[in-house]
Amino acid sequence: MQHYFGIIAGFCLIALTLASIPAQACTGMRLKAQDGSVVFARTMEFGSDTNSDMLFVPRGQSWQSDMPKKAKGMAWKNDYAFIGTNGFGMDYLTIDGINEKHMYVGGFWFAGQAEYPEFQPKLAKTSLNPADFVAWVLGTCASLDDVRAKLAKIQIPAVYLEAMHQVPGVHWIIVEGTGKAMVVEPLKGKLVINDNPVGVFTNRPEFTWHQANLNNYINLHAANVPQAKLGQAELTAFGQGSGMLGLPGDYTPPSRFVRAAFLLNSVHPAKDADGNITLAWNLINNFSIPKGAAREFDKDGKEHDDYTQWTVVYDLTRCGVTFRTYGNQDIRVVRMDKLPVNGDKKLIAPMWHTKAKYDDVSGLAK
Repeated sequence: MQHYFGIIAGFCLIALTLASIPAQACTGMRLKAQDGSVVFARTMEFGSDTNSDMLFVPRGQSWQSDMPKKAKGMAWKNDYAFIGTNGFGMDYLTIDGINEKHMYVGGFWFAGQAEYPEFQPKLAKTSLNPADFVAWVLGTCASLDDVRAKLAKIQIPAVYLEAMHQVPGVHWIIVEGTGKAMVVEPLKGKLVINDNPVGVFTNRPEFTWHQANLNNYINLHAANVPQAKLGQAELTAFGQGSGMLGLPGDYTPPSRFVRAAFLLNSVHPAKDADGNITLAWNLINNFSIPKGAAREFDKDGKEHDDYTQWTVVYDLTRCGVTFRTYGNQDIRVVRMDKLPVNGDKKLIAPMWHTKAKYDDVSGLAK
């Protein structure tokens, strides 16, 4: 792996359906090293091409949330520079990323369960488009407390996103530089916030369900099962890993959540930031999905392969990101300390070039 160094009201509930895009199978996990450094690793699975690239946004950019019927929602400028992945070639639709205040925010597919309130024109100035959530948090928040305080003052209504042909059903995980994490979910027309002590995240059902489901696997342990007797028979495990016998290995969100939770919380923590990145890549490798292993057919019989389009590991402590794509397994690097945080334009680093390396600003194209 390539290492890098340096600071790098009355609600009309709208239940979202999968519409024309099949569900994702994204998996994310937070790791904290012995020296306190923090990283967040995630996969991105989708049934159609996300056309994602690395997007860098300097301080002071202007934002405007679109609302239904061409109404205008919240307007703001981002106080903090941030870098992350965009979606569908848009320079405003941010899927996940980190800001210069060591905050990570990631959107994970939650369609079929996400319920936003209907847009109310009288609340337009405090209404945020779900597609703008990641960029808004990264650009205006410096801590989890900051996020909680600001979320109490806004609404996130259902807004149709043309690029996805639906209202994007998403829930979010937010991690600050200390490693503390929380989950924000649109449930029954309200934003529900929960702390995330486990440090992992997937898709449906809601986070509290996943957390409770871990009780079904209380027997799992990293240590091998000792020899036992059954009547007069001596029972001995066939080999290593017997303590994890029963760990689910399929690609469903509940199984991935359980697998991620027990793997993450069983491994030995890395000593420092570089070791943490290496460990993160070794862990997240367990959740890559090759094309064809998870597929779905739409009403017209067209097949959609839900595969791992790209994987990222964010270094919250040093404000950098390493990533790779399905077609290029080389791990590439973008470091925020090499980028113009006071610049006047957003910058794009293409993720899909087969040989490109992005270890400094010269790797970014306007």
